[in-house]
Amino acid sequence: MWLFAILMLLCGVAVRADDSVASALKRLSTVEKFAFGGVGFAGVTSKGEIDFKLILSQPQAAALSAFEELYATGNPQGKSYALSGMKKLNPQRFKELLAALETSTDEVEVMRGCIVSHERLRDVAKQIERGKFRF
Repeated sequence: MWLFAILMLLCGVAVRADDSVASALKRLSTVEKFAFGGVGFAGVTSKGEIDFKLILSQPQAAALSAFEELYATGNPQGKSYALSGMKKLNPQRFKELLAALETSTDEVEVMRGCIVSHERLRDVAKQIERGKFRF
């Protein structure tokens, strides 16, 4: 009986962990700003970066799948987080996505410290390639 209870508890924890990753992915697909590092007057970590790191902490195959989904369904800020994940986990796929962005006119709302700017997605992707966004 105790073994059954322990197994149910472990299964419940696994389901909740998966649910939090799914929730993070959903939030990232509509995130308002793309930001790494301290932002705002208090220099806090953005919610987008926290969700990004949660996905990145998953097993590589799961994280790659989540970043592919985010790239396919996310807004430009979400796509930027997906590109950051791809750059780290699958540099070849990142290069493919980067090449496909050459004609993109999508704009990303980027936050650096207290400054918010609007930049073309292709330019943000090139900055990701050069390591301008550290996580």
